[in-house]
Amino acid sequence: MSSKAETVYVTVGMQPVANRNGIRVLMIFLAFLAVSCGRRPETPAAPRVEAVPAISRDVPFYLDTFGNCVTVASVTIQPQVTGILAQTLFKEGDFVTPGEKLYEVDPEPYQAALLQTRGDLETARANLWNAQQSLQRQTQLYAKQTIDVQTLQNAQAAERAAEGKVQSAEAALKQATINLGYCSITSPISGKTGVYLVNTGNLVTANTTKLINIQTIQPIYIDFTVPEVELGKIREDFDRNTLEVIATIPERRGYEARGKLQFLDNKVSAQAGTLWLRAQFENKDNVLWPGLYVNVRLILHTLASAVLVPQSAVLVGQNGPFLFVIDSTGHAHIRPVKTGELHDDLIVIVGGLKAGELVVTSGQLMLSDGALAKVRMRSPAETVENQTIKGAQ
Repeated sequence: MSSKAETVYVTVGMQPVANRNGIRVLMIFLAFLAVSCGRRPETPAAPRVEAVPAISRDVPFYLDTFGNCVTVASVTIQPQVTGILAQTLFKEGDFVTPGEKLYEVDPEPYQAALLQTRGDLETARANLWNAQQSLQRQTQLYAKQTIDVQTLQNAQAAERAAEGKVQSAEAALKQATINLGYCSITSPISGKTGVYLVNTGNLVTANTTKLINIQTIQPIYIDFTVPEVELGKIREDFDRNTLEVIATIPERRGYEARGKLQFLDNKVSAQAGTLWLRAQFENKDNVLWPGLYVNVRLILHTLASAVLVPQSAVLVGQNGPFLFVIDSTGHAHIRPVKTGELHDDLIVIVGGLKAGELVVTSGQLMLSDGALAKVRMRSPAETVENQTIKGAQ
């Protein structure tokens, strides 16, 4: 009986303790809730982004490769007569023009030969005159039957032989005149001379001794190759227009030469899988030099009034490329776009964007469609408006 009373006492006596603790927890929670409900919710700050306006430019499409400068003409001068090299009339490295006198071979032996051939010609002409007179007399005598036919034929043969000697003497005189002219050696082309191969005073041999090499500098060729997969594209544009070629020198910053594509080879190299091309440059400043290595850009065609934005403005999602456009109220909107070719730090937007619209270039990860953004316009030096448009690949 007493044992049962204790059990009831313990059970009943602990119940009020538990209820008091629960009431305290509930009161604290309600008080915290009342305080929380009394505060206004904080508005999240607009994310900071950078933006630039899209621009419109004419964009050239090009292929980049490399090549070497090649002279248009290279001539090694050789004498056409044998003799002593009497004079050298230019300095090594001089620019020369067609017809400019470069050397003189001692002319005295050839002047003497010319005089001799003139004398031989006069002798031959005198003999011809004598043979003609003799034939005339023999013809008259034969008509009177004073001489036989054999004597007449001998006179006729002598007259013809004398004519042949005159022709030979005339040819010898002409050759002697030519040889004397060959003593003056002139440049057949315009170009830059190299080093002396023979010095004045040496004996030179006709058509054997090499005197100097001359290479044309203005104009000059640049030979280069492109992958064979570009053949169709190049032929299509080359058939329609004259294609421009731009050459730069790696060691000379800021230099740029412009020329025209002249020639496509008639075959593709099976070993290298490349096509050989040649462009011509005026090279008025003589900067391009035979054998010089250059970077080459072949301009194929130009996309007029293309819309361009920095590459950093374009993102790629599940549905393709898109970018954020800022409207007049400062709100950002997702805009799906169709992209074109890349060049430098810019990208062509083929569709979905107009020139002048403001696009976000930095901070896109903090944006959502329709969100208000705090926009910082990039400085004039950083904007796409001030970037040089060099072309699209």
